[in-house]
This record gives sequence, C-alpha cells and structure tokens, in this order.
Amino acid sequence: MKKLDKKPVLYFATLVVIIIWSITFISTKSLLKYLSPFEIIFFRYVIAYAIFWVIDPHPIIPKNMNDEIRFAACGIFGVSLNFMFENTALLYSTAANVSLLVSSAPMLTGVVAHFMIKEKITKRFLWGCLFGTGGVFLIVFNGRFILNLNPLGDLLAVCAALSFSVFSVIMKGVDQSYKPTDITRKSFFYALLSLIPLLFTPLFKWNPTVLLMPEVWGHLLFLGLLASALCFILWNKVIWELGPVKANNFIYLSPPLTMIFAAMLLDERITIFAITGGILILIGVYIAQRGKSFNKTT
Repeated sequence: MKKLDKKPVLYFATLVVIIIWSITFISTKSLLKYLSPFEIIFFRYVIAYAIFWVIDPHPIIPKNMNDEIRFAACGIFGVSLNFMFENTALLYSTAANVSLLVSSAPMLTGVVAHFMIKEKITKRFLWGCLFGTGGVFLIVFNGRFILNLNPLGDLLAVCAALSFSVFSVIMKGVDQSYKPTDITRKSFFYALLSLIPLLFTPLFKWNPTVLLMPEVWGHLLFLGLLASALCFILWNKVIWELGPVKANNFIYLSPPLTMIFAAMLLDERITIFAITGGILILIGVYIAQRGKSFNKTT
C-alpha cells in the first residue's frame, strides 16, 4: 500500500500557524496600550496552560532528566525569552525594525543548528534566505529607506529571533514518543515558572480592571487559545517532520501576511514595494523548500 504523503498536511499546518502569528503582531501592538509586555506574555500563557490542563490534567512524567531539561529549555527560549524580547522591542524601536530583525530567525536557525547539532547548510538554503531577506526589507521599509536605529530596541529584536532559533533546534531533539500536547503543556509550565519572579516587580501592575475591557480580553483570548495553545502544538509537529531550519523558512511569509492584515484591519496602504517584497519572499520560500535545507554531517 502506498504511503500517504504527509507534506501537504504539514505545509497547510505551517501556513495556518504563520497566518495566526502574523495577526498576533497587530493584536500585541493593540494590547501594549493597556498592558506591559510582561503582562501580555503572562496572561497569554496562563490561558494556554489552563486550557491544556483542563483538557488533560494527568501528570506528565518525563522518561529521564535530559527530557525534563529539554522541556524547560523549550519553555524558556521559545516562550519566556522570545516574547519578552519581541514585545519589549516594540516599546523602544519602530515596528518596521522589529519586524525585519525578528524575521532573521530562519537564517539564525541555520547558524544555530550548525553549531548545536552539526547541521550543514546548503546553497539552496542560502539563496532562499537571500530572496527572503530582500523581500522582508522591501515590505518593512515600504519605499522609505531611512533606518531609524534604536540600539536597545533593535538588539532586543535580534535576541528574540535568536531565542526562537535556539528553541527550534532544541525542539527537534525532543523525544517524539511524547504527545505534542504534553510537550507543549510542559514547555508552557516552565515558561510560566520562569515568569513568576517578575510578578513582584514593576513589570506587573496588578490592575484587574483592565482585563474587563472587551478589547483587552478579546485579544488575550486570541493570543492564548489560537496563537499559543493551537499554534505551538502544530509548530512542534512541523519542526519534528521538516526540521528546524526548513520549518523556520516559512517565517519569511509573516511580513507580507502582516502587511495584508494591517491593510484590512488598520487601513494601512499597500505599495508596489510591498507587493514586490511579497513576491521575493514567496520565491525565497519556494527555493528553500525545493530540497533539503540542510544535511547532517558525520
């Protein structure tokens, strides 16, 4: 019997994740008017973790200490550090700069994978990165080629991309005998655990009245239910099947999708620079996905 090709399903799942994550940029930007970057992250993942626990409250016992360490690392790098860096960067730098720098994750993943697990990057991957980066540049700057640098904000955005790259490589090495929901729930547990000390700092304002506002809890539910719970389950599966470098190439699709949603929801204008950038990104993803993005060296 012919084996069913899983790639179309994986690519569809990846596209769903990228679409949702593209909307989160707009959603988070709206929430920053009411909540701090840390509060957004904390409430978002409390909602996501609560969903997993209610659906399946059984204790998750790791097979060994190495697996437990991987779960903790996934939570810290993929959730806590990643979104703290990204959300805080939006306070100090322009949205254009943050979008561009965070979108460097695919390239950084290739570098991280090379040093952490000895993955070899091919020329096809590098060409895909070149087209993708060019497209992101055109979309983000949209014809206004004036880079308003803010060292702190831009550095935080790069740290967010680097953190997500480390998470992707670590996730690839997680034992696949665990259920995706268990891995995601365990990672979220450690993410929340790492955030608890910050609850007693000025980063958390303890203002429950803000949560009663429809705009606030609406965005938080979207971020917790879809962008966190659903997307991380799907993304973890995609990383297992496609590999961290190949999967993260799809992040290049986020800027053009964000551009489209911003035009629909925020009435932002789409220019020829944005359209050209979107085409370059699609070409870059196609090139990178045509074959294996990397091969393991011996």
